[in-house]
Amino acid sequence: MKNIFLGLTLVTAFAMTGCVTTPSKPRTFDQLGQFSTYPLNSQTYRVSFQGNPNMSFGMAEEIALLKSAQTTVLNGFRYFKVMDDPSNRSQQPPRQAVIYPTPSYYPYGPYGYRRFGGPMMWNDPFYDMPEVVNIDPVQVSYTIECYRDNQKKPDDAFDANMILRSLGQKYGLSPTGQVLLPEPAVVPSQAPATK
Repeated sequence: MKNIFLGLTLVTAFAMTGCVTTPSKPRTFDQLGQFSTYPLNSQTYRVSFQGNPNMSFGMAEEIALLKSAQTTVLNGFRYFKVMDDPSNRSQQPPRQAVIYPTPSYYPYGPYGYRRFGGPMMWNDPFYDMPEVVNIDPVQVSYTIECYRDNQKKPDDAFDANMILRSLGQKYGLSPTGQVLLPEPAVVPSQAPATK
């Protein structure tokens, strides 16, 4: 009996430690999704970003705007304007679907009643919640026209340096458009044991 209890304790301990995961490494800006940048002429570029399906459309737009600012600065420009071409107007948020969890084989537990007596009259609110998921990957594309000086830029042009200073740190870009390496995780040191 003692050996069975010890065996079950070990199996439970191994099962519980198998569920523990270490935090994932922080990703750099280039690892957030798939980027592509194509020069269309000497001052016009097509910038595209495709994120993973669980990324929000607003976050993907923000990353594509940041990539546009990075492209502008790395090519020697300071300002850029998102052109109003048909491909920009046709962008829509990804299609979404509502999924429901699979019903339990034992809807009221294995014994058909609640732990404290009486039949269970409702489903568990934490496991029976529907979830909204994206069906398509998130894709955002911009055609941008770049400008070097303040006199030639249109009134609605973005300042690429300002975007890199304000949003760059959030996604791991320096104010000059260079990709920053993530900070290593700091493990708190253990204090020596006192007797």
